[in-house]
Amino acid sequence: MPSLYVSSGYASVGYVNSGIWIDWAARVIFVPKAETTLVQTLPTEVRSLDLDAFRLALKNLEDDPAGMVYPDTHRHVAPVNVGGVVLARVLEIVNDFTVTFEDGQYAVNLVGANSNVGDRVNVNQVSVRSANSAGLVDADPQLVAQAVWSHASAVSLTDRMTLASAILRNKTVTDPTTGIMTVYGDDGVTPLLSAQLYEGVTTGQTYRGQGAERRERLQ
Repeated sequence: MPSLYVSSGYASVGYVNSGIWIDWAARVIFVPKAETTLVQTLPTEVRSLDLDAFRLALKNLEDDPAGMVYPDTHRHVAPVNVGGVVLARVLEIVNDFTVTFEDGQYAVNLVGANSNVGDRVNVNQVSVRSANSAGLVDADPQLVAQAVWSHASAVSLTDRMTLASAILRNKTVTDPTTGIMTVYGDDGVTPLLSAQLYEGVTTGQTYRGQGAERRERLQ
């Protein structure tokens, strides 16, 4: 465990804790902010924690002299291939261990595994968000990256996230004459992108509605 104080009750000015560490006696796992990855800064700061890297750090601490006398911090099930579908890894915090994230006004997304980490968190100002799913699939990172960057207008990951958000939230209008759906920018005026809609899956018949379908921006 790193030294937090230069003297009792006094934290050194500018001190930044680095590396995941464990208070074995209290069975508390501490996750410094620096061990999470920045996802966005505005309108709120959001970071992510790779649960596979997290559990590897825990295993490394468990085999240190200080940790060898204590029970395991977690159970881990590696990704499993079932009929060609790769089910995601599972991480379970066990033996009364809890998790504390470095306090602050930010959110942490738990990624890369189904886990009970969100249920074992010691509450402070940090918002910890899990995305557990019975059908969570372990995707090939290379294939995901290829899909993200394949769009001709891709400049950065932030651009792609902004575009996806616009498609889901912004004003859309579908012209019944041409079957063209247009997604508008945040101002509700500037066309952002458009695409041809079709009726059915295999007919190839362009969409023909009774009137222009419209959705205002979702708040």
